[in-house]
Formats: sequence, structure tokens, C-alpha cells
Amino acid sequence: MRLIAVVAVSAAFALAGCVEKLTLEQAQARCTLQGGFLVIIHSQKVSKSGAVGPDEPSPGECIAPSKFDVPPPAPVKPPAPAN
Repeated sequence: MRLIAVVAVSAAFALAGCVEKLTLEQAQARCTLQGGFLVIIHSQKVSKSGAVGPDEPSPGECIAPSKFDVPPPAPVKPPAPAN
């Protein structure tokens, strides 16, 4: 049983490594084509001594107008007449 779990976890990590990450420019272009704007996440590494590393921008979520579309409410069925 443990062997199956190990194989499943290994397969998940292998598949995760196969996904190609988009560069910042590619993500920006793809998001722009959708009519949205790209959230850019900036991060910096801080060492134990307090030294701050370089700014590393990476693509976040694409905020497209379709994310704000609210589906119309379901039609309400009128109550049956009481006899």
C-alpha cells in the first residue's frame, strides 16, 4: 500500500515539473489578448543577515472583464394557487 502512495506522489511531482511556466512577457501578452490586465507579483529574498536580494517580478493572475460578469438570477416560479 505504501508503494502505491509513493508512486502516486512521484507521479504528481513529475507532472508538476512538466508544466511550462510562462515568462512575464508571455503572460502579459496572453492576458492582454483576453482584454484584461496582469497582476505582477514582486518578491525579494532576505538573508538572515538582513541583506535584500534583487527584485524578482513574476506573473500573477489575469484580471479580465469576464471575471466580473455575474450570471442572472434563476427565474422564480410563482406559487401555486391555494384552493
